Amino acid sequence: MRTPLILGHRGFRGRIENTIPAFRRALRYADGIELDVRRTLDGRLVILHDGKFPCKRGECQAENMTYREIVREHPLGKLVTTFPRVLKELRPKYINVDLKNVDIVEEVVKILERKNLLENSVISTDSPGIAKRLAKEYPPCKIGLSIVDLKSLAGTILTDGLYSVHVPLDLISYAGFTFFSSLIRRYHSRRLKVFVWNYEMNEIAWLPRVLPLADVLISDDPARLKRFLGKL
Repeated sequence: MRTPLILGHRGFRGRIENTIPAFRRALRYADGIELDVRRTLDGRLVILHDGKFPCKRGECQAENMTYREIVREHPLGKLVTTFPRVLKELRPKYINVDLKNVDIVEEVVKILERKNLLENSVISTDSPGIAKRLAKEYPPCKIGLSIVDLKSLAGTILTDGLYSVHVPLDLISYAGFTFFSSLIRRYHSRRLKVFVWNYEMNEIAWLPRVLPLADVLISDDPARLKRFLGKL
């Protein structure tokens, strides 16, 4: 059976996701990592999935704070890291950068180029408009569009210049496996790579049926996934 590329979803999803320890652990089992990048008030590229987080003031917004303030206020504290630091310390062979701010793409691309990682990187977004613009303005880059709602689902059909479509496993619970698999076959017919990611489904339970369809699995727990694949 063909084995897709495995990426650690935020490294390992959970309490310390999107941190150096999570990425380091993921790379023991996975081919690469998926991470979320957003810009702080002082221009740093910080690794955080959620821009809003609980803090001493009640709720904080990362884009309105300096990196130092985020480290002081965020529940993860000093574990909150930056994009350049991840690449410097870990040098992953393959990386999926999920953009949380559109204005950071040029800086992200320059950093990946300096590290000679651009060829093995995918830059993704859940906005069809942004994906279309990136595909046009940054032709050397591999641009991915993530399905998070009906608008982004429609965008995967209408947007040209994409490298990949990032399909949530959860789509099965809404539309059924027949629709899920036929949609992926349609993407493959357009020579698009398919990345399968998970929100709140049991990825292991669906793995035998998803394996033949996916080019890349963005796994919540790469260690568990690797053990399961070893038994097939």
